[in-house]
Amino acid sequence: MRFIPVTPTRLVDELAGWIETRWIGTGPIDRNDQPHPRIGIDGPGEAGATELADAVADRIRATGRPVIRISTDWWWRPASLRLELGRTDVDMLLYGWVDTAALRREVLEPLGPGGSGRYLSRLRDPDTDRSIRAERAVAAPRAAVILDGPFLLAEDLGLDAVVHLQVSGSRLARVLPTEKQWWAEAFERYHRDLNPAAAAVAVVSYDHPAAPAIRWVADDPPDSEC
Repeated sequence: MRFIPVTPTRLVDELAGWIETRWIGTGPIDRNDQPHPRIGIDGPGEAGATELADAVADRIRATGRPVIRISTDWWWRPASLRLELGRTDVDMLLYGWVDTAALRREVLEPLGPGGSGRYLSRLRDPDTDRSIRAERAVAAPRAAVILDGPFLLAEDLGLDAVVHLQVSGSRLARVLPTEKQWWAEAFERYHRDLNPAAAAVAVVSYDHPAAPAIRWVADDPPDSEC
């Protein structure tokens, strides 16, 4: 399936519309036995993944639907554990920086089928490395969970669907700050060894956020006029 050029606005509309149509709907609350669709936007924040996830969430909210926004940055393990093999260990970045067990336990499983609906939005401040004493919230009916972060498909988070942002090495070199240039090797390995594009429902060519293109892999992509 080929990439279809879209405007940034059309990209947001298409992703938000797909989430609403495919995962939320207007039927009974247990539609597809999934009251809270858990959707990932897989990509580096520096390349625009966080902004895209925010825009999709805002578009869904504009229709009157509730949204729960989560970012993996707020679920990093303590620095003493993340950096125990060194500050630039690629394996640890891919598989050990995010506390996936806590993310699943405190967010994704409670908001999955049969879950309690009570969740935490943040665990640890990535800048101060301190735990956040947040109270658990209760998810509104049919609230969509939009999770962004890099390497979402490196481990099984139990997400219902993932949209993968395809970003070239040259683009990463331009947007990653100096202290994170070593992340480029992790992204290269992620794409080479795990092939996230093959596991995603959609792949977005995102070297130029002002001129993106999308390729749907899902069985039921939305109709596109572009």
